Amino acid sequence: MTKPKGPRAPKLRKPTDFRPPLALLGAAAALAAAVWLGAQIWSWQQPPAPKKEAGQAATFAAPAGAALPPELPAEERFAPVAETASLRLLADSKTGHFQLVDKTTGHVTRSYPDPRYWAGETLPAGWKNNLLSPVVIEYANIANYKSASKTVGLIGEDGYVESFQPTSAGFRATFVFGKGQFKIPVEVAIKERYVETTIMDDGIVEGGGFSLLNAKLYPLFGSQPSYGQDGYLLVPDGPGALIRFRSDRMMPQLVYNESIYGSDASFYSENAARQPASLPVFGLKSGDRSFLAVVTEGAETANVYAAPSGAVGISNWVTAEWQYRKRYFQSVSKSTNEGFFTYGKDMLAAPRRTIRYYMLDPGAGDYVGMAAAYRSHLTGEMKLRPLKPSENGIPLYVDIVGGDIEKGLLLDRYRAATPTSEAIRLVRDLRDAGVRNMTVHYAGWQSDGYSAHGRYFPVEPKLGGDEGMKAFIDFAHSLNVPVFLTANYTVRNDSRGFWRRRDGLRDLAGNVLETRRGGGREPDTLVSAGFYRKAVAADLPKYRSLGADGIYFEDGIGRQAATDFNGRYPASRGDAIAIQRQVLLETKEALGAVTANGASAFAFDRVSHIPRLADDYSHDIFIDEAVPFVQIALHGLIAYSGERSNLRGDSRAEFLRSIEYGAYPAYVFTSAPSDLLKRSYSVWYYSLNYADWLASLTEEYRRSNEALAAVQDKAITGHRSLAPNVKETTYEGGYRIVVNYNETDYAAGGLRVPGQNFAIVKGEAAP
Repeated sequence: MTKPKGPRAPKLRKPTDFRPPLALLGAAAALAAAVWLGAQIWSWQQPPAPKKEAGQAATFAAPAGAALPPELPAEERFAPVAETASLRLLADSKTGHFQLVDKTTGHVTRSYPDPRYWAGETLPAGWKNNLLSPVVIEYANIANYKSASKTVGLIGEDGYVESFQPTSAGFRATFVFGKGQFKIPVEVAIKERYVETTIMDDGIVEGGGFSLLNAKLYPLFGSQPSYGQDGYLLVPDGPGALIRFRSDRMMPQLVYNESIYGSDASFYSENAARQPASLPVFGLKSGDRSFLAVVTEGAETANVYAAPSGAVGISNWVTAEWQYRKRYFQSVSKSTNEGFFTYGKDMLAAPRRTIRYYMLDPGAGDYVGMAAAYRSHLTGEMKLRPLKPSENGIPLYVDIVGGDIEKGLLLDRYRAATPTSEAIRLVRDLRDAGVRNMTVHYAGWQSDGYSAHGRYFPVEPKLGGDEGMKAFIDFAHSLNVPVFLTANYTVRNDSRGFWRRRDGLRDLAGNVLETRRGGGREPDTLVSAGFYRKAVAADLPKYRSLGADGIYFEDGIGRQAATDFNGRYPASRGDAIAIQRQVLLETKEALGAVTANGASAFAFDRVSHIPRLADDYSHDIFIDEAVPFVQIALHGLIAYSGERSNLRGDSRAEFLRSIEYGAYPAYVFTSAPSDLLKRSYSVWYYSLNYADWLASLTEEYRRSNEALAAVQDKAITGHRSLAPNVKETTYEGGYRIVVNYNETDYAAGGLRVPGQNFAIVKGEAAP
């Protein structure tokens, strides 16, 4: 449980400053030694290095007439290479660009700037050349700490297309950068209603002493300028957010560039505290034309990069920026913290890096249509299935805090906030208040309470020990209330069975990584994925012996993952995600269910519920508005809830948003007075006593059940604004909920919604 935070600062970059130069911060002699060391450390962790052809400039030299000129591809060179029932793919073998034709409407989506507007492009020649290129890369001489990175396209780099080959579904080609001396093999293929673009890492060649840092493949696909049409970019900020097409944007030079699944703790991050990008998606709408892109392979190595009009050219465009090497800090003096930023020798592991572009039908191309496309992707690729509705109404999720360590002047002490005997009374009282469908997450049940992470068993004796917990779970089961025990295995502050230097997560410089989770006495050690997999497996029989219905993995497994350079447990970020998916599966098979707060998309097919699913964006001048993209995609497939009701900043507005977004109510409680834990290390909330909240909980649950019980297994099929601060959510079958955030009533077409309230309309036409 982390303390709610205020508005978040944007993580934004000027497009001409993709990466700062490799900066010298320490003494020259120590630096030179450390550069060599940083280049050698843990090279075994990564896949085989890309092929090198250094010293053979002729290998990369463009054949006569092959170098791409600084101009748009000639329309007459595009020839059909593949088609489906609805799409036709045409390609230009000289440039490697393609056109995607909708066979029903005749609309053409290009992988390069729209020719109608190119004459108005005002960028300098270098960046115009980049926008014309099918691939844009950033590279550097990482052996030279003074080297600045360089961002280039094929044009102006003596670039050309090598070995263009049609395939049954599209084509393959290799892009060659003559000056930087890189070869990047790609594949483009169509199927049904989508086109896929792929970089095949196994064929990448690096030469000339330079190293590839990142690449954007077909970054201008579907791009359009802001010339009056209704349009926006969709980015995975919070629940989903829109950057609308505008020509008057404040600070127009800024771009959105965020790592999918959040930052990797083993590498440098600007740590701007934005909402993490938990979804591997992005989209673009222009008029009645739109696409939804899903990063299907290598998502853990990708950033979503969005450039509104004015940031990098007159067009609005969004793409994936594939990361091949990331910066890390190499210390040269532990006593002074001097050092420098550099890059790892080897590329990040991802054999294939694929983006799937779903082309949406006219009339179904807004963010609701994009979310519907993603929902279809989840049901098709991840096999998610509709929920079975409960006859007892919607679920209420109750987090119970057992106890925690309290800060003392000389000595700390343990405070029991909800013993298991009191938890029985708590659940009984909620049941008597009319809640017939409830799930309990019991946190802080381990020895020393919520701040302690390490050996979770046995249950803290002052709460009742193992016998008390089993008695509580048995009682809950008598009322058909499932109980999940909350744990975080990705951090550790207990040395029993754990040695931080052996079992801790390490970055590329060899540092064991730490975090301060709640202002505790000492920082927590981040744990290697290979270690916590064993720890969870060892504990599963103990959870089962207590009768637990599952584990609630909080703030770690299922949400975020990091590359590990620990020699005992080496893991790429993709390996760490695979381990987490295995842990979630093993837990589900052993106990029956598993959940993870703010779960990332890679865990969607494992969890039964997502607590604290993001419902707001990173408030800044860059994003125009948040939309319930993830809620539209998930409703009726996975149960979700937002912030706990008794921790809300604006109680009424956030309650109404939960109704608008289809989120179920949740609370966090203790049986002790609310001020008992105010000096604890991690649980510093001031309004936890459940008795103080019974009346408001009863009313909120009644209203939420009134709105959402009928649509537990239904998809959201529509979402729109009816008026300023009036939102409408539509479900399968025409069931509508209209939420009025204004203080005054809203009235239209015979419908009246009181201020700060909502109304339900069953199966009637929208006003």
